[in-house]
Amino acid sequence: MEIQPRANKNRPAQQSTKRAVSTLRVAPGLSASAGADKTGRDPRFDAVSKGAVDEHAWRQKYGFVFDKQREEVRQLKSTLASAKAAAKAQHAGAPGAKRKRRKRGASAAALPPHEVEALKLELSRKSNQLMAHDQAAERQRLKSAVRKKEVVAVAAGKRPYYKKAREIREEQLTEQFQQLEKSGRLDNYMAKKRKQRASKQRKALPTYSDYTT
Repeated sequence: MEIQPRANKNRPAQQSTKRAVSTLRVAPGLSASAGADKTGRDPRFDAVSKGAVDEHAWRQKYGFVFDKQREEVRQLKSTLASAKAAAKAQHAGAPGAKRKRRKRGASAAALPPHEVEALKLELSRKSNQLMAHDQAAERQRLKSAVRKKEVVAVAAGKRPYYKKAREIREEQLTEQFQQLEKSGRLDNYMAKKRKQRASKQRKALPTYSDYTT
């Protein structure tokens, strides 16, 4: 074994045994840089495997997940409706309540309050996810329709016109209002929006504590 020369003649030839060995030390025969390269990583968040995500292709590929989620939402609504009817009949003490529950089966039995609240939260969560998925799919559909129109116009010899995000958003809102009006839900939607706007305005108003502090 070749002995490395001392950087200073006053230094000892070997390390003193009275000095405690560090727990985090480089093993003999290895360098500090070799150990630093072997760091733990999660391949899910690695830049090499992450790449770019095509949201439209992802929604088309995993559309069956949302179809299954719609079925789960229908089942949750049915379970909550049956539990509500059973609880109402049990509370009213109707004579035919037991006979109706026997015909409907165990799904019509009254559920404890904490289970009902858990089902409502689950229903709200899944419904919000489906709503976000439908809105994203509708935005993609409108973008595809605009792109097809531009391709046809360019093929006819016209200059291409690329719509701004604001214009696309206005078209989306217009179509959304038309769909709500056809389904008869426009009044409820507008009432909900007014309630949200009023809540934001109330939060923006100064309170008594703002003047006292």
